[in-house]
Amino acid sequence: CERVEETLVQTRVGAASAVRAVQQGMAAVEKLEARSTKGGKARIDCIDGCCFALVLPIILAHSARFSTTNKTVLKVLTQENVLVGGFFVIMGYIAAYTSTKVGERAADERKLAKPELYFWSRVMSYYPLHVLVTTVFAPMFVAIERYYKTPWSKTGLHVVLNYSMLQ
Repeated sequence: CERVEETLVQTRVGAASAVRAVQQGMAAVEKLEARSTKGGKARIDCIDGCCFALVLPIILAHSARFSTTNKTVLKVLTQENVLVGGFFVIMGYIAAYTSTKVGERAADERKLAKPELYFWSRVMSYYPLHVLVTTVFAPMFVAIERYYKTPWSKTGLHVVLNYSMLQ
């Protein structure tokens, strides 16, 4: 009889904690929906941290190729293929998340009606930064091309390809 009472008490405690967890989850969803109605979709903050955690080792690996000749270090640091794949998966999730309606598993009709506008809005979200960085580092790129005696016509082609993001 004591075991039955003990089991009932544990069940009630477990059920109460489950109800609290559901209530907290519903409150979090309501909070996200409230944030999303203010000006578009709610931002999922933890995704930014995941992207940073995937991109930082990629950046370090790219720079390691120019900073060391130790083959062991290069083999360890340049195995970023999995990280790139993970980054693409997260970016695909973000693209899907931003193109659906809040609280539904349906596409946003406005974005389907004119997909070219959606494409250009995505491109223009990072293109100004690309132009800024390319312009700031252009003298270094040109100096490197001149150091290796690359013809001016080919340097000009590289500039056009870089600014048009066709490199």
